[in-house]
Amino acid sequence: TPNFIGNRIGVHGIGKCISVMLEEGMTIPEVDALFGTPLGRPKTAVFATSDLVGLDTMSHVMQNNYDMCPKDEERDVFLAPAFLKKMLENNQLGNKTKAGFYKKEVTPDWKRIKKTIDTKTNEYVVFDKVTFPCLDAAKKAATLPEKLKAVLYGKDKGAKFAWKVQAGALIYAANRIPEISDTIVEIDNAMKWGYNFEMGPFESWDAIGLKESVKKMEKDGMKVPKKITKMLENKATSFYKIMKGIKYFYDFKSNTYKEVKVSAKALDLGSFRAEKKVVKSTPSCSLIDIGDGVFCLEFHSKMNAINKDMVDFMNVAGEYVDENGIGMVIGNQAGGMPGAFSAGGDLAYMLTLARAKNFKEIDQFIKNVHAGIMGTRYSKYPVVAAPYGLTLGGGCEVCLAADRIVAHADLFMGLVEIGAGLVPGGCGMINLWRRFVESKPDSCKITDLGGFFLPAFMSVAQAKVSNSAAHARSNGFLKPTDRIVPNRDNLIGEAKKEVLKMVDDGYAPPIKKGIPVLGREGIGMVWAEMLNMKSGGYITPHMEFIAKKIAVCMCGGDVISGTAVSEEHLMKLEREAFVDLWKTENSQKMAESIMKTGKPLFL
Repeated sequence: TPNFIGNRIGVHGIGKCISVMLEEGMTIPEVDALFGTPLGRPKTAVFATSDLVGLDTMSHVMQNNYDMCPKDEERDVFLAPAFLKKMLENNQLGNKTKAGFYKKEVTPDWKRIKKTIDTKTNEYVVFDKVTFPCLDAAKKAATLPEKLKAVLYGKDKGAKFAWKVQAGALIYAANRIPEISDTIVEIDNAMKWGYNFEMGPFESWDAIGLKESVKKMEKDGMKVPKKITKMLENKATSFYKIMKGIKYFYDFKSNTYKEVKVSAKALDLGSFRAEKKVVKSTPSCSLIDIGDGVFCLEFHSKMNAINKDMVDFMNVAGEYVDENGIGMVIGNQAGGMPGAFSAGGDLAYMLTLARAKNFKEIDQFIKNVHAGIMGTRYSKYPVVAAPYGLTLGGGCEVCLAADRIVAHADLFMGLVEIGAGLVPGGCGMINLWRRFVESKPDSCKITDLGGFFLPAFMSVAQAKVSNSAAHARSNGFLKPTDRIVPNRDNLIGEAKKEVLKMVDDGYAPPIKKGIPVLGREGIGMVWAEMLNMKSGGYITPHMEFIAKKIAVCMCGGDVISGTAVSEEHLMKLEREAFVDLWKTENSQKMAESIMKTGKPLFL
């Protein structure tokens, strides 16, 4: 096919959105609000993605599809509408010309605003936040299939538009077999790998219900492909199914299910769930038997953020594995690229407690966090973390406590709590400093720790985040013994192999011992530098306050340099600092800003 599978399907989807948008009188922001994260797609959705790629490039690809596919039943969708042609003539090509479907401007009073092109006048106009009842319902939905149903089966204007576009796109994808692909698998993979969809067309069709959706298509007068009606006549009710842990797809050529060929290294947690291998679960996490005595602790909260439910469950899961298994993998397979292994901690829960001045409960929560995370470090069995994508804050701390990390190459790892006005509260500073100390050559004297301290401190104080797994290794978050895996599909399988290898090698849990710290020497060094930075206007008084708290935690408090202090002592310092910061109005405002806008507010 011209432009490969992904661009044949993907550019058709863009063209379909544009044509139906013009028919239904929708706006560009409305389309992007519907066809972004609510449907399991990148937040740049349709038009912001086109701005990123370039409208000239997108138009060339669309025109190429039109020229090279004369028998395509949806050929006219690839033709650029009048308003888009005018934009190309005006050199409004997207981000590279600073004007495309969207344009950023600065008002006379220096306020940044975002405008969108009016498809009727070709003028840029200010737009309000998009709201539809179907989007409100999607926000409340816990899983992607529920979100898809909320949007596509809604009754409002936005839902009707989304259904018309998506139903047409599903029919189009089915009609492209066997023209551009022998099976549905290649099309689904192309859209996931190339367009960063969480689900391919046929996977999303399964998610909204094949029978139900076909009935709605027929009711709306859409022409359902014969291969789909024949499939239903054969009593096949889904494109994919799992039997005995093996995933199968429906093959239109033979009208039977065939096995989806995957790497022998790949393990699909969905297949284990379908085979009822979940031994314990809560709304936020599950413990799954992945075979050979190895269990996987899977997170599945929103953005896989660490919450109270998970913390309580970690101890329960640990006890179960201790009695019934030989090792544990901590991992999940949330969709999207780069995806989120865990985007941090549950700020909403703690902010609610802080606003109610219930600081004793925050203190107890952090005690439980410490018990759960350090429980994995000193368990009788090996624990291997399998992070990928966003591994921030609490997610990073879970990994730092594991015996070993098997990371995906695309890893954004860091302790970013300072952006929310806090210090790491899950032993992150302790375990990061331990990694730096353990990397110290034996020939170094204890007083040489000063050179190790500064990069460790700055990683936390500047909320440094790696841009890859290799970068995380150079930053000290990954040890030389930790592994990097290029294919995310193989991550859980490779982590399981690492567990089994550690068992075969005669695994023994680490022995508790004191951790050498810089003490008051390190604290003094940081405090002096913070005073200089505050005097120069580089940091605010509250940021200085947080940085000093970090220094006290990482230096072990008021002790002599070189003192080996216990983990319990360091955890007490961390807990006190965490609670003290929640008591401040500024930290509460900073946490609220992160929750509402996703951006730090420096006070």
